[in-house]
Amino acid sequence: MSETKVKKPHYVRNTLLIMLAVFLLVQAARRAAMSSDREKYMGHGFQYMNGYSSTDFSGYHVYDGAKLNLLDHPVSFFLENEADFPVLDGAEACYPLYNAIALSVYDNIAAIEQEYWKQAEDEMNSRKADVDQELMDVYYCNGKYVSFTNTVRGYDRLIRGEVDIIFGARPSANQRRDASYMYEQIETLPIGREAFVFFVEENNPVESLTSEQVRAIYHGDITNWKEVGGKNQEIVAFQRPEDSGSQVVMKYFMGDVTLKEPKTFEYDSAMGGVVKQVAQYHNERGALGYTFRYFLNSLQQETHVKMLKIDGIEPSVENIRNGTYPIIVDVVAARLVSNQKTSVTGLLDFLLSDDGQKLIENNGYAPLADRNTGSRIENELPDNYEVYRGSDENGEWEMQVFPQPEDYWARLFILKHGDQTVKGQIGTYINEDGSENSELFDNRFLFELNADINDEKIVFQNVLYNKSDILLPSQGTVLTKEEP
Repeated sequence: MSETKVKKPHYVRNTLLIMLAVFLLVQAARRAAMSSDREKYMGHGFQYMNGYSSTDFSGYHVYDGAKLNLLDHPVSFFLENEADFPVLDGAEACYPLYNAIALSVYDNIAAIEQEYWKQAEDEMNSRKADVDQELMDVYYCNGKYVSFTNTVRGYDRLIRGEVDIIFGARPSANQRRDASYMYEQIETLPIGREAFVFFVEENNPVESLTSEQVRAIYHGDITNWKEVGGKNQEIVAFQRPEDSGSQVVMKYFMGDVTLKEPKTFEYDSAMGGVVKQVAQYHNERGALGYTFRYFLNSLQQETHVKMLKIDGIEPSVENIRNGTYPIIVDVVAARLVSNQKTSVTGLLDFLLSDDGQKLIENNGYAPLADRNTGSRIENELPDNYEVYRGSDENGEWEMQVFPQPEDYWARLFILKHGDQTVKGQIGTYINEDGSENSELFDNRFLFELNADINDEKIVFQNVLYNKSDILLPSQGTVLTKEEP
């Protein structure tokens, strides 16, 4: 009689399989939630203008400007020579405005920009290994003279000397700091007036908030709409990304009252890893958001929403004009103090003229009540730097070396030779033997060279590359530190 073998249950294996199944379900649920949050809180998806814009600007470009409102006569300031055209950039809400300005002031700009854009698209689609970088800059910045990125990237481009004027809000604390790091000063000129507005879903019964209530909501003291006369419903107070124009204005509005941590969401990036991002307005129950009036009204960025009165005052054009709406902000044109091009100064003067102010009014913004307010210098220059001097066969050299800020990865240097002034950054690297190696390069990566830098002298070594006509110190040139 044979024995029947009884199979023992595989408790360990089954437990592991159950744990694996649970883990996979949790991961799937997490990814689904992340995907849902990304779809909701990514704003408008940033479909347009190489990811910088959430607005379809068809009809607002200089080459298809049917939606732009120009004057009915030639303007009082006009630039005929393409070489004189200031390069423009700015905030999304200001893009129609500075396209209207360029179309009015720059001769033949529609055909010029359209041709550059066609060349840039052709270069992009050619898939060549060695692309024309200038055309790629035109492509990625959506234009050559009338370019568009956004407020954050625009100020970065301004500080690095890639554009002449940007249009939007005043710079953030980070942008002022970055300008100082680059030994540049940002000068802002008010050119128009705009309302900073708060909005809610259209069926929210609340019609008005006081300034203090808004600050209390965004500080976290008021959390339910019933506290301000609304439904018994949680307030979902959305913010905007750091250094964006609207976030900068919001911080100015809050004054000494701190903003609570913004609502965020996470998603798996295409480059790998989880990215955390500020959740942008989603028209859900209890939502509250903020932006500029033109962005909401004229560009129709949000649907099924209503603007709130603040302190009982409606953000109407009339109330912007008469100054009664409590949160009126300047629309500014910003340039570097070091940029004294005649065409740049002329264009800024034009914006304060009768023609310039009418053009600004025609394209969605209130003109200035007082054109004599003057410009503002937004940041101070550092005054603590070391000076090194020396010479080679090309003549005398001077190099200013600035301290490295604690939260910045490189030091600034300014190299002077005759009429030539070159600005760049110094990156320090540790070699395998423990010694330090310094690499000097300019912001556009037109050149890079090695140097041995210490407290007493700078010894220039080999030039790694030089793609420009910039004259650099020859190998072995020694600059000695001057006594303070």
